[in-house]
Amino acid sequence: MIVHLLLAWDWPYDEPFVRLVRESLACRGLELLEASPATLPRVLDGLSVGRYRVGAFWDRAADTNRAFLPLTRWAALNAPLRLNAFEHARRAWIKTNLHWELINAGINTPYTLAVPSHQRAPTLEPLDTSPLGLPFSIKPDWGGGGWGVRTDATRWADVETARQTMPADDLILQQFIQPAVFRVGPPRRAWFRVLYVCGQVFPCWWDDTTRVYLSPVTPAERFAFALDPLWVITAQIASIARLDIFSTEIALDAGRKFIVVDYANDPVDARLQSHAPEGVPDEVARQAAEAIGDFVQRGRLES
Repeated sequence: MIVHLLLAWDWPYDEPFVRLVRESLACRGLELLEASPATLPRVLDGLSVGRYRVGAFWDRAADTNRAFLPLTRWAALNAPLRLNAFEHARRAWIKTNLHWELINAGINTPYTLAVPSHQRAPTLEPLDTSPLGLPFSIKPDWGGGGWGVRTDATRWADVETARQTMPADDLILQQFIQPAVFRVGPPRRAWFRVLYVCGQVFPCWWDDTTRVYLSPVTPAERFAFALDPLWVITAQIASIARLDIFSTEIALDAGRKFIVVDYANDPVDARLQSHAPEGVPDEVARQAAEAIGDFVQRGRLES
């Protein structure tokens, strides 16, 4: 049996987006095979005996569920196309892996300091945080989605508290970026969350205080506020991170400088806004699913 996309997922909240992907492939005459916790043993068995020929593989499970690792290992050897190949995704999960590469590519990032975990360095001399300004942000070096992030740090004691709260995590300290405010019409903070999906870029206005999507950037807004760099920078990040699907956060500061605040989040939180307030706007999710369908179609296996 030809399978054009093998999709591994284990988060129940992914189901509405998976349904969009399922529909996108179906309308193109493409076959989708889903590996969920319930079907994973059957899928692995079918792969082991050659029941399936797989064209593309996308993993949304192995980062948190080790049961899916045999599937990623199989795909590394057998799938012609891999969306967010595991070795590239694993590299992007650590922010400092990308930090200097972005800077070397001419992409602006916040002033950043790396801090070892409490486990690696139980006693640590305070670093000079003055270049960060006040307040500054503290983030785990690994992971995304806002977990463990605080944006109100003002002293080294806050860093030590974070080190003890997350003793196994290396941390990064970042300059807190204050975005510009556009005052044409209702005031808008110039902060954006951008989805990159298989070569297509979907910028959205983003409320950095509530971490909620506001609305997609319209063509008129792109022109009126000179937002073309959102597309250019996101494509650069994709090239550096070597990811097919991710999200990034980009702010435009008062000096009209675009700054990448959160580099490349994988896996993308693909919840729909109609199902979760902090989810992706439904129309953006639909377009993202269409982009995945186009990508799989371009690389489709033939019988």
